[in-house]
Amino acid sequence: MTSAPLLSVLLVSWNTREQTRQCLESLASTADPDLDYEVVAVDNGSSDGSADLLADQPRVRLIRNKHNNGFAAAVNQAYRRANGQLILLLSSDIRFHPGALSRMVDHLRERPDVAGVSPLYLNPDGTFQQHYVQQPSFAATIALVTALRRLPGFRQALHRFQMRGEDFSRPRQLASGSAVLLRRTALGQQTIFDETFPVYWNDAILARQLDQAGHELWMLPDAVVTHSRGASCRLLGPTIRFRHLLGSLVGYLRMTQPRYRLPVFRAVLLADHLVKRLFGRSVPLGLGDRSPRCAATSARCPTVTPATGWCCSAEPAGLSTGIRGCWGN
Repeated sequence: MTSAPLLSVLLVSWNTREQTRQCLESLASTADPDLDYEVVAVDNGSSDGSADLLADQPRVRLIRNKHNNGFAAAVNQAYRRANGQLILLLSSDIRFHPGALSRMVDHLRERPDVAGVSPLYLNPDGTFQQHYVQQPSFAATIALVTALRRLPGFRQALHRFQMRGEDFSRPRQLASGSAVLLRRTALGQQTIFDETFPVYWNDAILARQLDQAGHELWMLPDAVVTHSRGASCRLLGPTIRFRHLLGSLVGYLRMTQPRYRLPVFRAVLLADHLVKRLFGRSVPLGLGDRSPRCAATSARCPTVTPATGWCCSAEPAGLSTGIRGCWGN
C-alpha cells in the first residue's frame, strides 16, 4: 500500500491552459527531489483544452466538472481527494521562483505553531505586487464599492484594508489565497471553503475562522512567486464580476458585523447608485441587483465559453489577515 504524500497541491482550472502549464512546470522545478507530493486538479468545464493538458501531466489526478461550479466548490472537491499532511492552495497564474516551495514547507516543519504560509508576490515585470489585505472595517467595505472612498475617513479605512505603505520585506502574520500552504490539522475534515461564497470572500472567511481558532498565518519574503493576476478574472464581464463581489460582500457582512449594519450598508449602496445615475455616471448593476435580494450571496457561476467574456474566477478572493481578492486584479 502506497503511503500518503507529505504535500497535496490543489489546483483549480478554468480556461487558463497556458498559465496552468507554466504553473505546473514551475512547481516541478521548485520542488526538492525528495519532496513527496501530489497534484489534485479540478477543471471547471474548460473549453480551451485545459483538462486535456492536466490529464497528461505526471503526478496530477484530474477531476473533470461538466460545469463551472465556482472556485470554492472546486477546492473542496480537490480537498476530499487529497491525501497530504500539508495542503497547498494554488492559483493557475502562479509561477514559483527557485526554492520558494521548499522555504514554505521548511517553515511549517520548523514552526509547529504556524498553520499556514504564503509567499512574496512579484508582477511579471519583476516589480513588487501588493497582494495582501487585512480584515476590513465596516467603513472599508463601504469604501470598496461606493464613491464614499473619496472622503478622507473612508479613504483612510480603505487604505488600511489594502495595507498601503506597509513593510513586506520581513516575515509577518499575513496570508494570500493565491498560494497558501496550510496544515491539514488546522482545516475541516471535508471542506476548506464555505461554498455559499463561490468566488469572492471565501478565503477571508477561512482566515477569520483560523484566526478565531488561534492559528497563525505567515508571509515569507524569501519565498518568491510571480503572479500574473486574474488569469480567469480577465474573462469576467463587469456585471457578473460586481454581482458576485457584492453578493459575497453582503454575506461577509452578515457573518461578521452587527445586524443593524446590513440595512445601513444597503441604504448607502442604494444612495450611491442613485447619485451616480443622477449625474450620468455608469453603474455596473441595475437597481434590481442592488435591491434587498443582493443580501443573498452570489448565485452559481455561469458556464460559458471564453469568447463570450463571462467566467467564474479560478483564483481565490482574499484571505483575511491578509488575502487580496480577485477584485483587485
